[in-house]
Amino acid sequence: MPEVGIHGAGAGRKYVLACTGCDGEIEPGLVFRCPDCASALEPRYRLDRFERRLHEAPEQVYFDLLPLSSPNFLDDGITVRTPCRPAPALGAAIGVPGLWLKDESQQPTGTTKDRLAATVLAVYRQFGVKEFVASSTGNSSTALARAVMRDPAMRAHFFCGTRFVPNHDVPRHERTALTAVEGSYVEASQQARRFAEDQGLHLDPGFFNWARREGLKLAYMEAVDQMDRTPDVVVQAISSGMGILAAHKGLREYQKLGLVERMPEFLMVQEESCAPAANAWREGRRGLGPADRIEQPEGLATAILLGDGAPYFPYLHDIADDTGGAIVAVPSESLVQARRMLRDLEGLDVCYAAAATIAALRDRAAAGLLRGDETVLVNLTGRSRMPALQDGVR
Repeated sequence: MPEVGIHGAGAGRKYVLACTGCDGEIEPGLVFRCPDCASALEPRYRLDRFERRLHEAPEQVYFDLLPLSSPNFLDDGITVRTPCRPAPALGAAIGVPGLWLKDESQQPTGTTKDRLAATVLAVYRQFGVKEFVASSTGNSSTALARAVMRDPAMRAHFFCGTRFVPNHDVPRHERTALTAVEGSYVEASQQARRFAEDQGLHLDPGFFNWARREGLKLAYMEAVDQMDRTPDVVVQAISSGMGILAAHKGLREYQKLGLVERMPEFLMVQEESCAPAANAWREGRRGLGPADRIEQPEGLATAILLGDGAPYFPYLHDIADDTGGAIVAVPSESLVQARRMLRDLEGLDVCYAAAATIAALRDRAAAGLLRGDETVLVNLTGRSRMPALQDGVR
């Protein structure tokens, strides 16, 4: 991974775009792949200018580490600060006494994707984008739609697979539209691309949109600022793993600034019914092929049912490998148990994807893969908006 402070091109700017593959740099713009090697790009900042600001909006607090030239591009009220606290009762029950929980279910739409929406729309305003196209399994589009509705100058078109329509809360409005596509997230993304090309609109590139990742990283910076120690292990459920890249980027910046003592291990979790990344990691592979693709993903954790992770897996593999972490899968019945434990022991009602983290930690603790003195930070990324999927509890 590249350094996180500016060097070379554009040294007078707040940030440049740096390639995560070849470490090349280009000037800021709506460019999402390296022009030389096609790897993902990420903003690289002047870290010597970082200072937390006094503000209610998280994006304003961490403005110096966002790819924006002015705070005026931000729309306050998109996100809130969420609690990060020890969870001794749950930690004792699963064999992880140093457990800390970051509860992103308290965001306005119920998921951490509100953080993504705040930064994406600000970046789009900065570069003059007023209408865009996006696809998701629910959380990203819901968050983006809410943010769009707060800006009369913005319009958006969202696409999803038919089975994911209930995951969405997109207003029926002239400035927001949701189109259901027969098939999975992959087919919906293909249709979104064709629509954007036909209409001449900006296509949000999802995982490769560095603005998305810059917003998501703030959950981890906020968590570290709320803790009295550096976490030894960071845990999050994954689909593409966009949030993991975000977390790793934010913690690299904090390490460079001396705000964390070391880089934590990264533990990434999938549901066994849709776990191409976990399977490849277990088999020692760095890439995914056609045989790994799941045409119709099934499972309880709808937020992370991504059947084709080939474009993203190498990034996740490298983070797990570099930090001494892992990519693991847990069975559906463990998600149900973990979700109930979170509710009964900590009073938190989260979605199955968020609960997968607790199931994975319980398995690893039982296998002796966690030390009793380790501090483990779990990002509970959201709550469910689908009552039919509640595990028998209304």
